[in-house]
Formats: sequence, C-alpha cells, structure tokens
Amino acid sequence: MEFKEKKLTRSEIKRASILDAAMEEFQHKGFKATSMDDIALHASVSKRTVYNHFPSKETLFHAITTRMLMLFYTEETIVFSDVMPLEEQLIELAENEIKLLTLPTFIAMAKVIFAESIHSPHLVQNAVKEFDEKGSPLISWFEAAAKQGAIKTQVPQQVAMQFVSVIKGFCFWPQIVKNAPAPDTQQRQLVINMAVQMIMKQYT
Repeated sequence: MEFKEKKLTRSEIKRASILDAAMEEFQHKGFKATSMDDIALHASVSKRTVYNHFPSKETLFHAITTRMLMLFYTEETIVFSDVMPLEEQLIELAENEIKLLTLPTFIAMAKVIFAESIHSPHLVQNAVKEFDEKGSPLISWFEAAAKQGAIKTQVPQQVAMQFVSVIKGFCFWPQIVKNAPAPDTQQRQLVINMAVQMIMKQYT
C-alpha cells in the first residue's frame, strides 16, 4: 500500500500544523480542557489563523475524525478479481489493513477520538456518518466477492467486520489500550494467516 503525497500550499501546511497541534493537545488535556489559545501556541500560529481555518473546537475535532477516516481512501483500492486466487487477495487485504492500522499518525488520532467519543459521542457522529455514506473499500471487496460466489454469505458486511476484528485484536487495540508496540514482521504474518484462514475455512 502506497500513500500518495502532493505538494501542499502554505495555507494547507498551516492547516495541517493546526490539526497536528490540536490532536496532541486533545490527547494530553482532553477536548474540554484544551483552549484555542493552547492550540495556536502549540502550532506556532496566531489565534486568528486558527479561527480562519476552524471556526470552533468542534470543527477542529470533526476535521481530525475526518482526517483519520479518510486515510482509508488514500490507499490503492483493491478490487475483487474473479481471476486472482481468493487467498492471495485476502492476504493483500490483510497486509494493507495492518499497514494502515499501525501507522503512528492513525494510532494517535484514534486515541484522541476514542477518548472523547466516550464522553461526547456527538463529536464523531457526523464524521462516522460521512464515512458510512461513502462506503468502506474493504466492505466493497467482500460484497463483490459474495456477489460472485467466491465467499458464501448473505451478510458480507458482517464477514468483513469479522476479518477486520481479527486483525484489530492484535494490530490496533493493544496499541490503543495498552500502548503496545507495533507488531513485528513475524507477528504480522501470524495475524494475516489467522485472518485469511478464518475466511477460507468458514466462508468458502
């Protein structure tokens, strides 16, 4: 999985700097305790610049959730193939998912979002709704695989969730809850094999 980079404008660089600062401030102090002054100071910009990009803390938080969710769309989408062996496609899906879930930036954003979603669930509802409306690339693959009869299920969305849950159990939640280090190459391979074989044995 390769993430495409583009040259940012001066305004986009400032916006990204503000988002990074807000993410760190929210993580250390919490959403309610963080002020726009704190964020401006951390980002080394004026308070006015912060407000020019983000009218409120709620807007800032929404931008962070959107940034995290949109990472799912920066990777090259894997389209189901009725020619390529199913197991090879599942391995590629698992590898991409692990690469995304273990990105330090993704983990940092997830920590902020999950911490606040417990106390203020409304803060993430809009971003999650937008993500659901766009549709997950991973779920799209499972839907296509089920439609072609490659996997036997009437609920491909649930199968996709099972697949991801196996991966997250080792390559996401330990890092979020326990601050565990990212799995090494051997550990990743074990997780990939576990997730792939679960699908192969139960749904083919």
